[in-house]
Amino acid sequence: MSLQWRRLLMGLGLAVLFYLIVCADVVLRARDAYLKGEAASSGQMAYVWYETAATLYTPPASKWSLLAREKMPAAKARWKAELKARGIPVDDAMLE
Repeated sequence: MSLQWRRLLMGLGLAVLFYLIVCADVVLRARDAYLKGEAASSGQMAYVWYETAATLYTPPASKWSLLAREKMPAAKARWKAELKARGIPVDDAMLE
């Protein structure tokens, strides 16, 4: 195998490795954001963490980003209920 082919294959291999490392980082960040949403004491913070995991840390779509997307409506409803309990009028546009 010539030197040019070796360099080409080495470059492609490094590019693939870099891509895999970036994907792993994004998945781990989505997991961290999802777990922070699970631990959040308020509906607002839970919604923000779930939204972060579901939108900011994709692609690639991961188990964590999909779970966060499923939990966003419940967290938003909890946030609304907390605002109403404090006597604050709530409009859906306020929560975006």
